[in-house]
Amino acid sequence: MNVAIVCAQGLGDALLMMIVAHQFKLSGYKPTIFHNYAKELTSLFKDVSILPYPSLDQLEETLARFERVIIENDHSKRAYGLFELREAKKLNNLIFFFPTASSKFQEGDFLFDPYLPVASNLCRACQTTLQIQNANKENGIHIPKGAHYRYPKRIVIHPTSNDPKRNWLSSQFLALAYRLQNEGYSISFSVSPSERTNWLHIEKQGFQLSSFSDLSELSTYLYESGFFIGNDSGIGHLASNLGIPTLTISGNPKRARLWRPDWHIGHVVTLPFPLPNFKGLYLPIRENFWQRFISVSRTLNAFYKFRESICKLQ
Repeated sequence: MNVAIVCAQGLGDALLMMIVAHQFKLSGYKPTIFHNYAKELTSLFKDVSILPYPSLDQLEETLARFERVIIENDHSKRAYGLFELREAKKLNNLIFFFPTASSKFQEGDFLFDPYLPVASNLCRACQTTLQIQNANKENGIHIPKGAHYRYPKRIVIHPTSNDPKRNWLSSQFLALAYRLQNEGYSISFSVSPSERTNWLHIEKQGFQLSSFSDLSELSTYLYESGFFIGNDSGIGHLASNLGIPTLTISGNPKRARLWRPDWHIGHVVTLPFPLPNFKGLYLPIRENFWQRFISVSRTLNAFYKFRESICKLQ
């Protein structure tokens, strides 16, 4: 049976929905992933068909040939186009996964439990909604040839994400790097080639600024490192997927509870108390000022406790 999996646009979304693809494959299905990072993802998932999103006017024709189509709802034009096709009964093979409640939910869809991370939700969706026996969180990622934890004292810091409002301040990341360096750690900042110009000041401060040509190179580097620290981003999911302890900094406790990396040991450092976000009054305090309420010391202490918890498990 041919099945299609239409991911939301983020790298993390693609890695997570690969859980569904891999579990289908293990059950004898032939999955096809739709995501615009098709070329990059192919280096990580070598035996799965990955194609770019079809255009809006080609959705019906492209997806009609699949027996089942699993869609991660992301409120995009593409998702709403698929809702319309389902409502018009032009496509009857669609199953939607909803990270949050939606009026578009129908019997046979799957709604995430907000108290479980997405990876665990997808595992549950495979077991219940898709009826895949013995489903788990494995997504079939290609394991790099490097040695796991080859550099246990190397901490990779990823200070960016797709949404600047989710990012801790660069000055805070730099201060954290100094503190960790004083603890004997080797600090490596990692950004994309397009972001490198904005982070050259890191090199002037004596820290390594890594940039990789593709996800395969980045994966090998992460796989050989001891820890990962970053914002709520797809690279954090990649690190966790490769078995690297991951510390995520987030100003949105509710979102972090659902979207935190969940393949390997991880921890989230977030606000010490609820912070209001009065959008209706044009006072998005949490959205615009959360960074000031997560101090460098708070993050460092979270890292210490996280490190201690890992040591107890070893």
